[in-house]
Amino acid sequence: MRQRLRVFIIYFKLLLPYWDKSLLSLVCVGLVVLFSLATPLITKVLIDYVYPARDLPLLSFLVLFSLLIFIFNVLFSDISSYLDTFIHQTLSIDLRKKFFTHLLRLPLGFHYEKQVGDLLVRVTNDIDVIVDTVAEALPVIIKTIMQLAALLAICLMIDVNLTLLAFVGIPVYFIQTKFFASRFEEIQDRTQRSESAVYTFYQEKMSHVKTIKSFNQEIYETDRLIDKLKNLFKLARENLFMSLFNSFFDASLITVWTAFLTWYGGYRVITGHISIGEVMAILMYLGQIHQPFMDFGTVYKSVVKSFVSINRLEEIMQAEPEAYQDTKTYLLFDIDGEIIFDRISFRYPDSDEYILKDVSFVAPPGEVTAICGASGAGKSTIIDLILRFIDASEGTIFIDNYGIKQVSLMTLRANISIVSQDVIIFSGTIRENLQYGCKVVDKDKMVGATKAAEIHDFILQLPKGYDTQIGEGGLALSGGQRQRLSIARALYRDVKILVLDEATSALDSITEAKIFDNIKDRLKQKTVLMITHRPSSLKNANKIYVISDNKLTESGSFDDLISQQGEFYKFYQAQLQESDEQMAEKVELLRLKKKIAESEKNKPSLPIKLSNLEKQVLHLYYEDKKTYAKIGQEVGLEAYEVARVRKSAWEKLEQLKELEIS
Repeated sequence: MRQRLRVFIIYFKLLLPYWDKSLLSLVCVGLVVLFSLATPLITKVLIDYVYPARDLPLLSFLVLFSLLIFIFNVLFSDISSYLDTFIHQTLSIDLRKKFFTHLLRLPLGFHYEKQVGDLLVRVTNDIDVIVDTVAEALPVIIKTIMQLAALLAICLMIDVNLTLLAFVGIPVYFIQTKFFASRFEEIQDRTQRSESAVYTFYQEKMSHVKTIKSFNQEIYETDRLIDKLKNLFKLARENLFMSLFNSFFDASLITVWTAFLTWYGGYRVITGHISIGEVMAILMYLGQIHQPFMDFGTVYKSVVKSFVSINRLEEIMQAEPEAYQDTKTYLLFDIDGEIIFDRISFRYPDSDEYILKDVSFVAPPGEVTAICGASGAGKSTIIDLILRFIDASEGTIFIDNYGIKQVSLMTLRANISIVSQDVIIFSGTIRENLQYGCKVVDKDKMVGATKAAEIHDFILQLPKGYDTQIGEGGLALSGGQRQRLSIARALYRDVKILVLDEATSALDSITEAKIFDNIKDRLKQKTVLMITHRPSSLKNANKIYVISDNKLTESGSFDDLISQQGEFYKFYQAQLQESDEQMAEKVELLRLKKKIAESEKNKPSLPIKLSNLEKQVLHLYYEDKKTYAKIGQEVGLEAYEVARVRKSAWEKLEQLKELEIS
């Protein structure tokens, strides 16, 4: 009980910024209570004095006075209602802002464990319940105390015996109120859980309508929803029945109570202890006493039910956020962007299995460093570690010789842009999505970024260009368009470290090649870490690290790794689905190209030499696996001429092989 009271007081403190408006509202409520006390006294005067004495002037005065009381009563009631509504809405905004801010600062692992639908219920329904209780409980309690004190004083002045007898039924009312409050709390808990399940279902299914339609599961998913809604309906019906029983007991208690007091009041009149006017006044006052107790009972049940929502909200608010404002950390400004992994291992706290084990590599500035490997090898974990979505179990990650655990989270992430395979596009305009995370707007820079990402021409074809609304998730765009927009967003942000996580997976090879050609000069000014399966992307890397069985097994340039015929060789062969003979031919070609390069460096007068055209044809034929016709379109030759050039080049390579150039 003490814990509940402590938590409830914390939420009541949210009203402190609005103490002036709360105080004014209570003053208005006090005046309304004061005016309501006059009506029974007017009735007493009318019955005991005005009517027997046939005093017309006094009658007129009392009627006009009653009208004046009514007008002031309505006026102050409306003022109080306006102030209460203002406090209620502002408190709702404050609490939602506080909850949402804390929610965004929680670690990524927390969000992986929670369902979005459940969080939506907490930020909507649960906060509504808490705000209703906090905003209404205190005014109702103060109003009730004021009203009861005034009514009790007046009733005791009129007739002590009748007043004391009237208060005998109060303990009975509180007993039944507490009984029903505990039942309502239990139903509320189950209802909130059921609503969370429904919201989660809605969110999941509406986000994957395409998959549902492709599997013809519309009817199946509808039936599942109906089952969940039926459970919610059962809880609503249970709550209704409990409310009906509660109302029945309340009404029965008040009816019996009032009937007995009416009989006893009549008995006191007949026996000559009080006048008819006095008994009418005291019965009216006792009738007014019923309402404060009813209000108090309603508030008590609301408070008890609200503890369900408070506990659900506190579960989130007590979760430990990321250390955004750790004063003991360094701030990263004007960095070079070198990334160093020093013997990094990672496993989840509740698991003995390592996702990464003893991984060390360097991603230097001005170069493209690629990470490749089979699915589940731990490539995406490397990105999560760099951004500190998770922390390494062992080892240290450095950015420019600063351990990232000693670096401010905000400045760390401010120096990193990421292009993910799962592109996130927010509802809004294209311009708003491009400048997401950037406070300064530079139109020329934005156009340059979109041109580099090969998306500028498409944007200009849209009805409103950069100000075109693209809808939630960018569903109006194709996968490739979303990915190019994401690349443009990262380029526009223009930070030192660029992370490409399967950034071109939805693009064709020609568009991918154009983009890399457009941004090659930009990349020389950045540290680029690329996670990819695509051989066409890997060829753009200065150095490639291969992950297998959660460890780094190989590293080197693209040609070197193919020539080594290790894990990368197998990976490359599986990606291109080439035979052993084709791969052997490719390895031989790389070996000869290397020897040619060395011979051109050491023996510039070598009589046998490949022309640039021959090199280009060999590359397009063996590396890009293009037909003679497509190669001809690129180099400006007919297909038969391309075949002749390829044959001539291969003959030269055979001659070099025979000469055993070394």
